[in-house]
Amino acid sequence: MKWGGNMKTAVTILAENTAPIPSLIGEYGFAALIEVDNYRILFDTGSAEALFKNAKAMGIDLGAVDAVVISHGHFDHTGGLINYLKQYGPRPVYAHSGIFAHRPLPMRGGDYRDIGCGFSREELAAAGGIFHWQDDFGSIAPAIYLSGAVPRNNSFEDTGGNFKMVIDGKLQDDPLVDDSALIIDHPDGLIIVSGCAHSGIVNIIEHACRKTNRRQVLAFIGGTHLMNASRERMEKTITALQSLTISRIIVSHCTGFYAASQLYQALGKRVSKGETGMRFEF
Repeated sequence: MKWGGNMKTAVTILAENTAPIPSLIGEYGFAALIEVDNYRILFDTGSAEALFKNAKAMGIDLGAVDAVVISHGHFDHTGGLINYLKQYGPRPVYAHSGIFAHRPLPMRGGDYRDIGCGFSREELAAAGGIFHWQDDFGSIAPAIYLSGAVPRNNSFEDTGGNFKMVIDGKLQDDPLVDDSALIIDHPDGLIIVSGCAHSGIVNIIEHACRKTNRRQVLAFIGGTHLMNASRERMEKTITALQSLTISRIIVSHCTGFYAASQLYQALGKRVSKGETGMRFEF
């Protein structure tokens, strides 16, 4: 399935940990506006208010968004969703159905912090969310796909932290099966946008290539959750990325300084940092 226009594509980061200019604010989390010709997607919504403040400062009309995509059910990607729907009205919301899981994160001293989305399915519906569950790979518009649950096919990538979830009242390891990426089948190669890549950046890229039958990746943009990666994981990740045909890796949010520097050292100018306000055109 191909797009009817010329597939002029742009990804603008609206919320990210860092802001390079004074008129914008940094916020722990991620949100991006994705434009494919005249179709606009809000990908994630950050933790709180950065999405709205930065969009206003940049002259971006959030009311013109056609659909919302949520990468996974953590607070730093869903924090602005309810407020967005209340301000701008009902929108289709594409996500894995597991985003509402109860997710207490173990803290020092035996305490826990809830890092889940912070709202229920019923609350999201009441705010105007029109659900489109994508538990498996599928199209959300011509040549635009949501990965659904990403198979974990290698031995070196993990979720990137000691994540937990509660099922039937019992605390369990959280595999973050709801972690999803957006995939644009651009004529020049795939554009993959990730919230945190809890599935693993390599798993995500390979899944996208396999499902679209494409080998050329034009860009991977977003979080990679390599900030706590072991030396072995970094080495194997770099080796795998070197074997892939990928033009740009634009890392953000949960990548971490040391991981980003290692990626840059190994892959050179193909790697760059994606920060609040940056716009990437393809």
